[in-house]
Amino acid sequence: MANLRTTYRLTILSMALLSAACSPNRLVGNQVNHYSVENVLPVVMKTDDIPMVCHANETNTPLLMSFSQFGVDVNMLLAFGYSGASACTAMEAHEKELWSMQAEKQGLIYMAQDARIAQQLLNRDTGKRQVRAYQYAAEYFKLNHRYDIGEGTCPKLKDDNEQLLLLVAATSALQALKNDISSGRLINFDMALPAKVGRAMSCLDNEKWWGEPKAIQAGLKVILPKNANEEAEGWQTLQESTDIGLQTGVRLSHATYASVANMKGQEDHLRDALKRFESIPVATLNKQYALLNEMAALQVRHIANLYWMKYEGHRAPTENFSKFWDEQEKPSQAVNDILDGL
Repeated sequence: MANLRTTYRLTILSMALLSAACSPNRLVGNQVNHYSVENVLPVVMKTDDIPMVCHANETNTPLLMSFSQFGVDVNMLLAFGYSGASACTAMEAHEKELWSMQAEKQGLIYMAQDARIAQQLLNRDTGKRQVRAYQYAAEYFKLNHRYDIGEGTCPKLKDDNEQLLLLVAATSALQALKNDISSGRLINFDMALPAKVGRAMSCLDNEKWWGEPKAIQAGLKVILPKNANEEAEGWQTLQESTDIGLQTGVRLSHATYASVANMKGQEDHLRDALKRFESIPVATLNKQYALLNEMAALQVRHIANLYWMKYEGHRAPTENFSKFWDEQEKPSQAVNDILDGL
């Protein structure tokens, strides 16, 4: 009789476990997760419509989050989702920053202050999304590879999605740092993360990923240099990374170069970064990663807008924003000959 009771209990327990494992919600969640990673993600990477992507991520991310309570590993999609959604608030924050600068130039102190406060709050919201993108990526690698980002031996990444996820984790962390500073430290960013993501970039093939892994490492050396020589090496590596970006048709390293130059207040490097970016022929851009190219373009334009606003009182022109106001065109030789003959 005791054996019968034990067998009965084990049967009931097994049925309960099987029911939980095969619950409709978990089955649906696994299917949605698999379909999205295999089919939706590649399509999204080919689009150049940033507002659509960022608002779609704002809408769909809560749906994906709901599947986690049923044991579905949606960490990869949530990392990409929060990273994409951060573009929405980043664009709003940028507009408030421009309005603040414009109002200050016109002597509208209260308006400038109000816009500045709104910008800081939006920087906070953007940074929070970027931190969450990093955290979901970190959770994915911990669950699937027992790897803490930047610690120990590099994991054996199984496909391009996982490699791209590690790159997104690094860029999200560094962007969160920038937004924490811009918000007035409203995020309380973990300052241990930059060193971790810098080490993690050694796990990626620099040539394959458009020079961005080494650009991130170089950017960290420039932002937090040990000495003048290390900073000089960092600038050189950033420039070399843009050469790789040019060859591979993805402009992330150009955006990193411009962002670092802007953060450091190095106008010679900033101008160089903007000129390098605008010199890339559109026909050579990698269409498989059109979204990343547009994200880089958006970041570079934001930086150019701030630079032009600082000196000219308006945002950067729609084209040729690296043709600066103080650069005089040289007359052609034909014009010189005419002038000499007068």
